Amino acid sequence: MVTPDLPLLLAGIGIMLAIPLTFMVANWVRKNVDHGEAQFGPDGKMISDEENDR
Repeated sequence: MVTPDLPLLLAGIGIMLAIPLTFMVANWVRKNVDHGEAQFGPDGKMISDEENDR
């Protein structure tokens, strides 16, 4: 039976979790952080923030 060293095991677990956690955080940021994109109405004109505040 092979027993890896504890630091090696922890490093492996950290590497395995790093990629999925990165994508989870990136998706959360994409959905929940205002990036200031322009929004266009059905007529093709840009909807300004001032119109949305009313």
